[in-house]
Amino acid sequence: MNGQMMNYNRYLESLKNTPEPILLSQMPVKMNLRKVADYAKEKGVRISSLSKEELKQFLV
Repeated sequence: MNGQMMNYNRYLESLKNTPEPILLSQMPVKMNLRKVADYAKEKGVRISSLSKEELKQFLV
C-alpha cells in the first residue's frame, strides 16, 4: 500500500465522520450577513473574530 492509498482511505473515513450540512432555512436564528461583513470590514477585523455581543446586533 502506498502513501496515496493511505491518504485516500483517511479521506474516506473523514467523510463518514463529517456531519451533514445545515441549510440556512433550517437555522432558527437569522442574521443579516451583509451588515455583519460591512461592520467587520469597517473595524478592520475578520467576521470570526467578532464577539457574540457584536454579532447579536445583526439578528433579524
